[in-house]
Amino acid sequence: MVLGAFAAHADPYLQAGDAPFVEFFLNRSADGSRELKRSQTNNYNVEVWDPRAKKLISSITGMSGVVNVANISPDGRKVVTAERNGIVGVWDAATGKQLILLEGHEDQPHDARFSPDGKMIVSGGRDGTARTWNPETGAQIAVHKQHGGNYVDTVSFSPDGKWILSAGNGWLDVWNAASGKEFSATQVGPEDGGGFSIEARFTPDGKTIILMDDEGKPGKTFPIELPAE
Repeated sequence: MVLGAFAAHADPYLQAGDAPFVEFFLNRSADGSRELKRSQTNNYNVEVWDPRAKKLISSITGMSGVVNVANISPDGRKVVTAERNGIVGVWDAATGKQLILLEGHEDQPHDARFSPDGKMIVSGGRDGTARTWNPETGAQIAVHKQHGGNYVDTVSFSPDGKWILSAGNGWLDVWNAASGKEFSATQVGPEDGGGFSIEARFTPDGKTIILMDDEGKPGKTFPIELPAE
């Protein structure tokens, strides 16, 4: 990987589905047709909305732990949740019914997201691992042990879905989504996590990584050159 000099950047380079934080808002589908919100009355529940019609589509109420994060698939048909009790779940966005559980994390997952084509999920958490999964079968595809140990704050796919970006404990790791093989590990903050941005994303062209602070504001960016395969 080729790294450039760190530079503050005013443009957050938000990808489709990303949005600034607003109260109770969780995530929006890439086409904008579906929106996830945390229930205002129950932190165990997630609601699926049609933002254009301002209509509640379904309520996901089967969680047994407080929801750390919920993200919707690119086509708006599925929802993945990461719960404080260690469970990663996949749900039907139209009905709110559970489709499958992704089991393997030994502590609470902090983040979980779909790949751009919706055929894979990545999760990362307090057990210091990031994992890729088949959302149809629940099979674990690969496991990556984060540098710096202890925890993974955030995970995301590259735009082509072939690479994973995982961040936590001051380290930014890039690795192959299918094999778990590490491409690079870069220390970008203190290992105690102090002052380190807890969000990291590829830009839509896959050529830059942007770090976000704990309020969701864009921070430092640097270029990256990923292999073609």
